[in-house]
Amino acid sequence: MNLLAHALLAYATLDDTGGQECTGSMMADFFAGQDAADYPAGIQAGMAQHRDIDGFTDTHPSFIACRRAIAGAGAPRFTAGILTDIFWDHVLASDWKTWGKPLCALDLEPFCAELYTRLGKTRTMHSPGFARAYSWIVDLSWLTSYAQPAGIEQTLQGLSTHMSGNLDLAKSVSILASLDGPIRAHFAAFWPDLVDFARGWAGREITPGAYAGNELKHEPTPSC
Repeated sequence: MNLLAHALLAYATLDDTGGQECTGSMMADFFAGQDAADYPAGIQAGMAQHRDIDGFTDTHPSFIACRRAIAGAGAPRFTAGILTDIFWDHVLASDWKTWGKPLCALDLEPFCAELYTRLGKTRTMHSPGFARAYSWIVDLSWLTSYAQPAGIEQTLQGLSTHMSGNLDLAKSVSILASLDGPIRAHFAAFWPDLVDFARGWAGREITPGAYAGNELKHEPTPSC
């Protein structure tokens, strides 16, 4: 999953220790070369949940089916999974009243404002990569921009600059338009399972690390 989904699930299922858990849930995508043990417990919890959510997602039949459909629609090689993550954040943001608001009791913009406040409280705890991304995420209102195809196009354009192979992922926004119905249907089949997983993880009904290795495996590549 991408940043908005991770932040929402942390907000809805984890304790709030001065914003640490939501920060960790987003920071995991900007974490490389650091030792997680050097960070506060709340940051570690957010990153660990992020990691296990990604592991759960990667093996879910709806994610696999959506990734296959996106690949078949012409996604550049090895990018269908990345595009699925980002397109599903568009579904979440654009139909927030159905998928997001029931978990946080806030509309999208107030939720993002609260999230940015929490990120601001933890600025001294940000990894180097996340410290650089923080201003872009907040100043450009990236998470709310996911609700519009133009925001997804901008996100893909920015992501292209961090990937090898001279990819122009922004062109892939056409896939979002052409497969809008199937992408939304796959997300609708997946999201309730993910919410149950996140709640079970937070309640320790699921052993942390069960869906991923013990080390953070994310590359320092912004997925926002």
